[in-house]
Amino acid sequence: MDTEMASRLKKRRMEGNVEREWLYAIMKICTYLDESHITLTPVKIECCNALSATSFPKAFCDTKPYEARLLFGDVFQNGISVLRDFEESKKVPEDRQTLFIFNKLMDFLSGGRSLNILDPLKLRSISDSEMTVLVANHLLGKLTASSCYLIDSNCSGKRGDHCFCGKDVCKLTGNYGDTSIGNPEVWHGSLDIIIHNDVAVEALDEQPNTSETPGGKSPVEVKVKATRLKNTQIIAQTIVFSFLQKKRHPDREHFITPCIGIGRSELIVMLYDSEHDVLLESSTIPLFENEFSCEFSYCAILVSWLTVNYQYFCSGLVEKYKMYKSNFFDIAKEKITVYEEKLQFQNVNSCQFLELRFKNPPVNIKPDVSPFMHETQKALFDKYLRLNRSDDKGSDEKN
Repeated sequence: MDTEMASRLKKRRMEGNVEREWLYAIMKICTYLDESHITLTPVKIECCNALSATSFPKAFCDTKPYEARLLFGDVFQNGISVLRDFEESKKVPEDRQTLFIFNKLMDFLSGGRSLNILDPLKLRSISDSEMTVLVANHLLGKLTASSCYLIDSNCSGKRGDHCFCGKDVCKLTGNYGDTSIGNPEVWHGSLDIIIHNDVAVEALDEQPNTSETPGGKSPVEVKVKATRLKNTQIIAQTIVFSFLQKKRHPDREHFITPCIGIGRSELIVMLYDSEHDVLLESSTIPLFENEFSCEFSYCAILVSWLTVNYQYFCSGLVEKYKMYKSNFFDIAKEKITVYEEKLQFQNVNSCQFLELRFKNPPVNIKPDVSPFMHETQKALFDKYLRLNRSDDKGSDEKN
């Protein structure tokens, strides 16, 4: 272990409960103890207008979740292996690129995980697209190999190279430009943000359902499950972007491509495999520690780090889940050649925007657990118990 890494580890230990909280975040994507843990749901498209010349927000897509769940970490086994090795034995990646990305995560955890906004109420005064840029600049861009990202030049409230956090010294590491993808013959339009030419990011429109918030608690306190998301573009964008990435990078080992949806208080991840026709929707992930905080939650940091670096950490679909087809190939068969061969990046005509909705999947189905995850769960639980015993022993000695 090099001196720089040892320094990072020492700094983390000085922060008290950071190690336990971080370990628990890892457990949330690798185990299923309750509904706060993060799973992926395969989704079936029952009907859509993917055959027509339609901009993303005019896309219609009626979906139904399968009665199956997959642990979020099972799609990112390469990344989970890196985290597990570090938690078990402080072993760091040997590959230089992976080590560089791992150090990005360590630096972020050590250097503060806040939006640098003292009053969380200030977030209510900015637009959805501004919120998305804010999260890209303060979270997503800091966790990827390159901090560069492309912002839709038609977004609202542009302030030059200044970040929407309002601090004069805080500059955007991204640029404004043409984020359009697709083909005018089928689904097409602009993405809100593209991270490092690899990950699509889209604003979510949140509509809290207060009737489902028991005891007057906030949506955060009920694990954000009571929040209903009205997503206008994310399914169509994820599918089109996956086909585009497959065309641009035909030599990749798999073709699962993510799209991150950013809300005011949470995020979700949609993934589409354009080789096996599988569409996955994540459960909602709290963006911040609580409703009064502007500190990113450890779960949001972890999920974001794995997702924006999916080309390194995504392991592809678990074999069993290749059977849960989204039905897009069948629905779009008349234009499937357009999706597979004729999509383009930039200079794509776009139209006016409408809404696209999809239902929240039921959350009372336990996920399947792969043999890899069984081993990972045992290792994480053992580490968590050792931390607790260590703390108990320390308390007894003080007394």
